[in-house]
Amino acid sequence: MEDPSKTTPRAASEDLGMGRIVHVEIVAEDHDRAAKFYREVFAWEVTPAPVPDGYLLAATGPGEGIDGAIMSSRYQSQPTIAWIEVDDLQATLEGARAAGGTPIGEIQDLPGVGRLSYLRDTEGVLVGLRQA
Repeated sequence: MEDPSKTTPRAASEDLGMGRIVHVEIVAEDHDRAAKFYREVFAWEVTPAPVPDGYLLAATGPGEGIDGAIMSSRYQSQPTIAWIEVDDLQATLEGARAAGGTPIGEIQDLPGVGRLSYLRDTEGVLVGLRQA
């Protein structure tokens, strides 16, 4: 058996795979006004999500890139939130805590989407996490 004191610990990304940005949320005081802006300026198709109230899905067009959402600031206050796909949400939250980050709120299950949660990085930036 190998002596654990003589091994180099593996980075969390080696255990969990690379996290890819899969969604962006634009947080707005007036989400309807923001939706109108993005429709007019970028021709995004913005439609209400089934839940929660004040959450609008934004289809940003075909081809490379990601879609997003515009949501009411009553849910989060940071102006923009990047969402990262992870293989194991619980392990990622534990890894974030070990690296100096802070899990925020409870893990939520959203049917058809996956398990979701937030964390704050070491600089206070809010990041969304999704496990399919």
